[in-house]
Amino acid sequence: MSDEILEDVKELLDAEVGSKKILQQIKRAAENNEAISNYERNYVAKLIQEIHKPIEPEVETPSETTTASISSQKEQIATLVPELQTPLIIEHKPRDKTNTKVMIGGGAIAVAIIVAVIIGTNGIDVGPSTIIKSSGLLEIDQKSYNKKDIISISGKSKTSLGDTINLLIENVDNELIWIDDIKIKSSGEYSTLAIAGGPGWEKSGVYTLKMKHGSEEEQITFNFQN
Repeated sequence: MSDEILEDVKELLDAEVGSKKILQQIKRAAENNEAISNYERNYVAKLIQEIHKPIEPEVETPSETTTASISSQKEQIATLVPELQTPLIIEHKPRDKTNTKVMIGGGAIAVAIIVAVIIGTNGIDVGPSTIIKSSGLLEIDQKSYNKKDIISISGKSKTSLGDTINLLIENVDNELIWIDDIKIKSSGEYSTLAIAGGPGWEKSGVYTLKMKHGSEEEQITFNFQN
């Protein structure tokens, strides 16, 4: 079974389909005969199904009106590309002690995902105002979250254990639904953001955030309301 999923993952990586980070983690697990969750297997199977889906023949030739509309939409998208490629500058401002949980709706979810990815990659200090602690190793900013809320994650570990912190979230069925590797700062601190929503977040209940850094491990549970 590991050989089969390993070949599928290699095919997806070659085709540049799906999340490269998640696929590389599954690839490493398959190569080392480590446990692969049902969520990861379903994720790979769904992508494989998508890239092998047969192309349906066109039923009719688009009218001139439809063609003109598509061309207009392409021009509008082209004008947005330079704006999306503009470097993101985050300005830190003083923050008060109030609840900083953020609700995201509609088209704003895409912007939040981009910000979360950038912050997670570069380890920018997200500065949560309310900290829920299990220990200094791992902290979150709320006891419970609703769909599309932003989860602020931070902590501190020993730099001697390596420069990367491994974080993951499991749902009520103990399925892996989110994973990220965060660079640790020279002070030992790390921080990132995650969005409560997407595949695997369909059920309300108790979710688990886990942290692993060398020999140090920690986890926190929180409530999620879909």
